[in-house]
Amino acid sequence: MKYPFDTSEQLIFDFENLLKDNGLVIKKDSDLEKISFAILETNSKHKKEIIHDNSIDIRDLFSDVAGLVDIVGKIVKNKTHPDFKQLLPHLEVLNKAGTAVLTTKSKITDDGNNKLMELYIALLCMRFATNIRLDDPNNSKGDNPDIMFTYRNNEWAIACKALHSVKEKTLYDTIEKGTEQINRSNADKGLVVVNFKNIIDRNQIWPLLNEEEFKKGEEPIFSCHPTIDAPSKILQSYGCAYQKKLLELIGAEHLIALSKSGKCPSGFLIFLQAMTSVVHNGQCPATILKTFNLVQFDNVEDDYKELSKDLNEAMHDII
Repeated sequence: MKYPFDTSEQLIFDFENLLKDNGLVIKKDSDLEKISFAILETNSKHKKEIIHDNSIDIRDLFSDVAGLVDIVGKIVKNKTHPDFKQLLPHLEVLNKAGTAVLTTKSKITDDGNNKLMELYIALLCMRFATNIRLDDPNNSKGDNPDIMFTYRNNEWAIACKALHSVKEKTLYDTIEKGTEQINRSNADKGLVVVNFKNIIDRNQIWPLLNEEEFKKGEEPIFSCHPTIDAPSKILQSYGCAYQKKLLELIGAEHLIALSKSGKCPSGFLIFLQAMTSVVHNGQCPATILKTFNLVQFDNVEDDYKELSKDLNEAMHDII
């Protein structure tokens, strides 16, 4: 999805009004406030009301503004959902996030960003599920699934995890912990969702073509993909690579054993978001890439595949 200059400014105003209606505000000096102002400034530059500095690297800027527009759009879209009040504690925590978006890296100590992932997944679930409940972000002990909901006549749980290391053993431990949380719950079925945003090579997805010259003071030249296929394949390659690495390091027997309770599948879901640039109507706008990849170690029942598909479609505003 290319960056929506035409609607992003109004969206921030709608978001601010929605917060006020629920007794919340965008707190001063928060990353949420910083990016909100950046959205307004970016629009002003687009409308040529203020001058854009062509010497700066815009990739981090667009990672921030596009990431927040994506989240805020989903918050506003779901404001009439019967379970919207469930989100309010997480909306408050959004003010505390050191990084208030899911399109850029965050520190392992940034608990607010980890809670943002829970908020985002819950917003997606609101497009196709009912009776959505979130674990309290302020009193969470880390032993419960983050999100529970009713889907296809079953009670489901999702455990959201963030990966900060490229080590396969760390990923396995992360999946194992999420599986244990789901198994302890009263859910009939569940999925572990692992956020890979902190290990993505963003320079590969949206390269700077003249990096050495840029360091010496020249204006940056950014790569622009002819279609969205190439950068999308880069994102999707992370799932294939880690499936192979886990099978080699941990072994199929131990990976498949994670599903022995019958609640979780023999696999897990990867969440991936990043910014790139793709040709659109002869121009090269900033474009947000978003995908869920279901990594399978053995046969996975259709219900888990359908949930993965619905999460993907909700993320792309298809449903």
